[in-house]
Amino acid sequence: MRKLLYISLTTAVVFLSSCSKDDFEDAYGNPSTVETTTVPKQFAGFMKINFEDVIPSYWNYFTVLRSTSLTYTQGHGFTNLSGRYVSGAATVYRWDRFYKFITQYRELEKVMASLPVAKQTENRIYTITSTIYLYDHTSKMIDNFGDIPFSQAGKISSTGGNYAAALAKYDNQTELYTMMLDQLKAFSAELNSITLSANVTLEFKNQDLINKGNLVSWKNYCNSLRLKLLNRVSAVPAFAARANTEIAAIIASGEIVDENSENIAFRVYTQDTDLDTSGFFDAMEGGNNIAPKPMIDHMNANNDPRQPWLFEKGSRIVSNVVIVAPTYEGLDPMLASGDQEQLITDGKIAIYNRSVISRNDWLPGTLINAAEVNLILAEYYSRTGNASSAKTYFEKAIRQSVEYYVRLGDRADDTTWKPTTEPTTAEIDAYIATINFAGATTPAAQLELIAFQKYIHYNMMQVDESWAEQRRLKLPALPFREDETSSVRKTPPTRWTYPTSESVYNGDNYNAVKANDNLSTKIFWDIK
Repeated sequence: MRKLLYISLTTAVVFLSSCSKDDFEDAYGNPSTVETTTVPKQFAGFMKINFEDVIPSYWNYFTVLRSTSLTYTQGHGFTNLSGRYVSGAATVYRWDRFYKFITQYRELEKVMASLPVAKQTENRIYTITSTIYLYDHTSKMIDNFGDIPFSQAGKISSTGGNYAAALAKYDNQTELYTMMLDQLKAFSAELNSITLSANVTLEFKNQDLINKGNLVSWKNYCNSLRLKLLNRVSAVPAFAARANTEIAAIIASGEIVDENSENIAFRVYTQDTDLDTSGFFDAMEGGNNIAPKPMIDHMNANNDPRQPWLFEKGSRIVSNVVIVAPTYEGLDPMLASGDQEQLITDGKIAIYNRSVISRNDWLPGTLINAAEVNLILAEYYSRTGNASSAKTYFEKAIRQSVEYYVRLGDRADDTTWKPTTEPTTAEIDAYIATINFAGATTPAAQLELIAFQKYIHYNMMQVDESWAEQRRLKLPALPFREDETSSVRKTPPTRWTYPTSESVYNGDNYNAVKANDNLSTKIFWDIK
């Protein structure tokens, strides 16, 4: 564990919509200079420090995802430059951000432990919900890196600043998944019976930056996260029976994110705080908003109603004169970089919609949404031999995905590129009929359709999920041009490598996992 000295936060925002940016900055003091905190304040500070991992931001998209997962998934079109399949320094930022985040969680644990037992019980909701949120992001770290420091990580404050004592071992990724699934299951049951005092109800609502104190939303979040993690490990022999049994129980409970109105997200409520999409415009439109060919080709062939909401047409321009009518064309990943760059320079390649996506100051930071949940259910029913239910949830997910992207445009500040008409029911029905899930008569054929819908729905908005699913399923089967100039990696990797700082600052613990620290080692659920 790196030497992180982030201790605690002073106060938290009461209602984001009523705060100015100055108020917000005053409320969130520099965590390294603050000496006192409370459970509610620390809870909000823990959530806030991680917001750039969730809300679309310059930091996450430009410094991390642009050169890693967005390329590996073809969530955007990219030029075939040398070294494009080597994760390099980009992953350092995500690593450091996570350990600032987990350090704040340890401070919450520390403050909670300092309370009398009765007060710990009264404030139990903060432990449950903070841990759900922690596990969501911990699972992403495991999915990207494999074994990670966790159980002993972030405890520099608890050791009294003793750096050597705070060095953290790497926990086994399979054991971490097991622990998270066990605790999330327990939290789900506990949320059914927990009661909050009037004081905690008010404070929790004020400090909860995600669900505003709504316990039903937290229960849905918890179970939908369980659903996602169980599905991810469903092909691992040690998890297979558990995955299908617990997924069936979760479905029976009905306590999941099933409609777009129930989506879990880190929402932007005002432009007067730093909890916004500031910088996302620069991150995307600096050459990272190029449309990928596989997605565009599918949309063209099947009249996908999401296409104008996700993308803008390109047109060849020479000397400021349009010489080809605008069309949807994605960047071919098999072309040489020079040919790709010329197409981009000429303006022929489609780009992500600027009104709906890159210039939309109100984009939410998605955590769990209905379309992804119902695509998971479609996969589960297909896997367990229920093709009829798989079809039902597959088609429901498509309808929800269309609605999701149309509704993203509702608050667009710049409507220059926003479509003027919404997709009709008939157009959506026609697209679903063209995809023809019923015509896929085997689980393998059904899975191909499900995987491609995940690819479209996740696109560049949920890149971590897209990369994990593509590695797990080996679908969709996307073409990649080999990087013949690289002696390290010629095709997309199967994991990120650890920051070099780990071998310097945490050498003994790093040495225990060093043999697996390469771009070819698979994550434990990647078994196809």
